[in-house]
Amino acid sequence: MCTSVSLKSRDDLHLLARTMDFSYDLSPEMTIIQRDYPLKFGLLDQPLTNHFAFLGLSKNIGDHIMADGLNEHGLAAAVLYFEGYAHYNDQKEGALNLMSHEIVNWILASYTSIEEVIEAFGRINITNDANPMLGIASPLHWVFTDATGRSIIVEPLKDGLKIHENKLGVMANSPDYDWHKTNIRNYIGVNPKQVEPVELFEETFKPFGQGSGTFGLPGDYSPPSRFIRTLFAKLTRVPNYGEEDLVNSAYHILSGVDIMKGSVVTQRNSLDYTQYTTCMMTNTCTYYFKMYNNSQIVRVNLNDYTLDGQDALSHPVPTQQVFGSIK
Repeated sequence: MCTSVSLKSRDDLHLLARTMDFSYDLSPEMTIIQRDYPLKFGLLDQPLTNHFAFLGLSKNIGDHIMADGLNEHGLAAAVLYFEGYAHYNDQKEGALNLMSHEIVNWILASYTSIEEVIEAFGRINITNDANPMLGIASPLHWVFTDATGRSIIVEPLKDGLKIHENKLGVMANSPDYDWHKTNIRNYIGVNPKQVEPVELFEETFKPFGQGSGTFGLPGDYSPPSRFIRTLFAKLTRVPNYGEEDLVNSAYHILSGVDIMKGSVVTQRNSLDYTQYTTCMMTNTCTYYFKMYNNSQIVRVNLNDYTLDGQDALSHPVPTQQVFGSIK
């Protein structure tokens, strides 16, 4: 389970943000991949070198695999779970065969813009080979946003790979994007304004308190409900200027779909919860994140690091709560 949102500020800054909700412990590291680090891909004979530098929270499962990240050209990527809908293929001779969990790394290492990403998916064959962490091919779909703010959703379905312009700037998990767009029609009456009193048989009936216009806004943690709740929050946010205000908006929006431990229990009797929330500024190559046990937002700028080199620079993330003080 995950939710993503893309935002634009009044001064034309862009970001892609997401919650990472998962029932397996990820324990990620903050990782900066330098340009000549040999990236491994399970179905390719040779590691990829001489690529773009990128960064993100990673899980080391044979290599530093990222569920989201940002490269030196401002291309951002995020993967979301797509169970019951994702459809992959056998390996194909002559195609660029990649496993689903490798897509983010390949895209960030190889391309600079949404136009290039769309062209690349014409050559990529996403295979049904298993993710070594899960023992299955991870059922996924992807969101990409570039420095211009253009954003797409890529979904591997039974009837082929579908690429959608992400005009709404919101995505969650299954069902597919077209279904989520249809579902919006159930909520077109929801709005932030107060419901007016009504007269019935010479009596006046007023709404209880403020927020009556949001009656019917779904409050559960299912993907359709998180999609609608996030879209409502995005549409009703106060437009702002500057990177800090934009990041602040993203974290407030996604706080509405943050899952506490214990609120969602899987069929395996494991806890599905928001392990971290990230925010990627495509204009400045800045990556923000906060962890479940530490609500302090950490900021990492890719340009603060030496991008030339052959290393993956990994750093532990702060998992204990940090408190401010007033003297």
